[in-house]
Amino acid sequence: MKIRYFIFNFTQLLKLKQVLINLTTNAFEAIDEGETVTIQVTTEIMGKVCIQVHNGGKPIPPEVLSNLTTPFYTTKSQGNGLGLAIVKRIVEAHDGELSIESSSIVGTQVTVKLPYFPPKT
Repeated sequence: MKIRYFIFNFTQLLKLKQVLINLTTNAFEAIDEGETVTIQVTTEIMGKVCIQVHNGGKPIPPEVLSNLTTPFYTTKSQGNGLGLAIVKRIVEAHDGELSIESSSIVGTQVTVKLPYFPPKT
């Protein structure tokens, strides 16, 4: 196994922590008891770290999927519609990419890709 180093300052780490909190909270809220949420972190050849949060819950309808990162858009009775909007803003502020895919076959997967900078040797 090859270990990679990710260089982020403290403020960036706090924001990335918020991204993970929001994504995992949404993933767990969307599944039934006994189902699982998986988180996978990998690196890509093009100098990016890829974080994927996946659940096998009910698929998100396309008309909802396209609005999920819109501020104040929510399908939850107790939601405020800011969780994924905040995720999108943080990811884009770090020159990253956010994608959300959902289907009845594979469930829902949220992918965050962020550039990383390996230490100079």
